[in-house]
Amino acid sequence: MAHPPLVQAMLDPSFYPHRPKGVELVETHISWVFLTGDLAYKVKKPVDFGFLDFRTLEQRRHFSEEEVRLNRRLSPDVYMGVVEIKERDGGFSLEGEGEAPIPLLNLHHPHVHV
Repeated sequence: MAHPPLVQAMLDPSFYPHRPKGVELVETHISWVFLTGDLAYKVKKPVDFGFLDFRTLEQRRHFSEEEVRLNRRLSPDVYMGVVEIKERDGGFSLEGEGEAPIPLLNLHHPHVHV
């Protein structure tokens, strides 16, 4: 199965400012998680399961911020915050300016080295 353009872009190590050696994708029913050495990045999928509705960017941003807020209580060293992916010229970037910012959880993931 082909991945959406955002996922394809995030599978490329050059997408990340810290330039990891490799990227491993872990997919759940609601998220894509990209393991990049000491850091992981989590993007909520635009899905609606009735009990979870992530169809809009605003909903994904809200629930990403809530995930950080709630989980920092138990794992303050893991949940670094929410950053944004910018869409620009038909591509995606973590750096610079762009349109339609996509919320992205930035996590410290010390136990996996890709």
